[in-house]
Order: sequence, then structure tokens, then C-alpha cells
Amino acid sequence: MKLPDIYGDWRIMAGIVLLLLGSVNWIIGLERTREYSRIIADAAAAPIPNNAYRSFDELEPDNAVLEPFTAEQRRVSYATARMDYYHATFLTGEALMSIGLLSMLAGFITIIQRDARRAIRRVRIQSASRGS
Repeated sequence: MKLPDIYGDWRIMAGIVLLLLGSVNWIIGLERTREYSRIIADAAAAPIPNNAYRSFDELEPDNAVLEPFTAEQRRVSYATARMDYYHATFLTGEALMSIGLLSMLAGFITIIQRDARRAIRRVRIQSASRGS
């Protein structure tokens, strides 16, 4: 097996690209998921006052009736959405890495089989030339 055999096989090259792309997605997704889950955990630890018990007449004129979230609830909602996005990125990275590894494995098996066939042919040719 020589270096041109390795970079000449499309399975190995595609596997390397998928492996690199997947590892970057995996690392970024993992770090960002952890970051946003910490934000959500910190917000869950702090009690949020619930103003839903007040009737419509008790609301102040400057209070927006149709705005259901407080600033903290909105921040947690955005953090949850971002965490979900980066969790999908993390899972996509895992899938890309798995596909890349399988592709590289198939490529290396193909190269090894090709090398073995060449070696067997070479041995047969040498033994045939000695026998004649």
C-alpha cells in the first residue's frame, strides 16, 4: 500500500472530509449545548414571579397584555432554542464522523484487497517464469 493508493481512493478521501467536518460539528455542538444548558439551569434555579394570577383589571396601563414572557423567560426561551439547534449540530457531527469512519474503513479494505491481489499475481507470475 502506497500513499498514491490512499489519496487516489475516493472512499478514503470522502471519509477524511466527513471525519473532519463531523468532528468540528461535534466539538462546536457539544460546547455550545453545554453553554446554553448552563444558562437554562441557572434560570431554573431562580424563581420567576408569575403575574398570571392577576385579572385584566389589575394590570397597569403600561404593562403589555399580550406579552406572555418576562425578560428572563424570553432569555431562557432563546437559550432553549439555541441549545436545541446546537444539540442537532452535535448529533449531526456524530453521524458525519460515523459515516466518515465507515467510508474510510471500506476504502482501506478495498486498498488492502487490491494489494493482496497484486501480490498474488506477482507470485504466480514469478513461479510460472521459474517453472518454464
